[in-house]
Amino acid sequence: MARADDPRVVWAVRIGFAVLVLIVWQAAAAWFGANFVASPGGMVTSAIALVRSGELLRYLLPTLGVLSAGFAIGVVVGVPAGLAIGRWQRLYWLSEGPINLFYTTPMAAVIPVILVILGFGASTKIFIVFVFVVFSVIINSAAGIRNVDGDLLELARSYGSSELSRWREILVPSALPFVLTGIRIGIGRALIGAVVAEFYAGIDGVGYLIIQYSNRFNVAAALVPVAVLVALGVGSTTLLKWLHRRLTPWADQAGTG
Repeated sequence: MARADDPRVVWAVRIGFAVLVLIVWQAAAAWFGANFVASPGGMVTSAIALVRSGELLRYLLPTLGVLSAGFAIGVVVGVPAGLAIGRWQRLYWLSEGPINLFYTTPMAAVIPVILVILGFGASTKIFIVFVFVVFSVIINSAAGIRNVDGDLLELARSYGSSELSRWREILVPSALPFVLTGIRIGIGRALIGAVVAEFYAGIDGVGYLIIQYSNRFNVAAALVPVAVLVALGVGSTTLLKWLHRRLTPWADQAGTG
């Protein structure tokens, strides 16, 4: 009898669930009609048409540029900021309130204000994606440092270990699972930020493409770029989960992944 964690069992369950979703989806499309629920076949047909016309790629490239730049800046700023905030108590006390305030603020409601102040260019969209990403990365990175075993740090200090050595040998390895988790969360938030920014300010990008086809009541075509973004997000998070397991094999037992 196969174990529940056998890879064959896992994949059988996943494939079976995917087939069930497709069946229910097709049934819903047949029941409500194509103007309300796009069928899987209709989406495939629309996707082929968008690819052949070059329209999908033309609108996808600007989104990928904004998404990549905003996400990269968010990670580059967020990781060291979070590590520093987690390491030094006074900095944590100083920044905890503002960071939690910004993180819990519904950013979609603030985007119009940002656009009015900064304009409607690509740099503003990059800034919006950055804002969506950076606080989740900061919070998780800081949590990783604050969850380091204090006894290990005290032992290292008693043996005369330098601050740099403690960072290299204890702090960074211990915080890495939390950092990777924050980056993984940031991927989803980056996708949301990029699309919402294009909803408000787009004359290009997949957000604008979604609005255009929604206004034409072409549900299948409007969902094609959504499916592309979902695939991009799933692929990116899957890659990060793989890196997580490779770089921090002990984290699965600790429950941080």
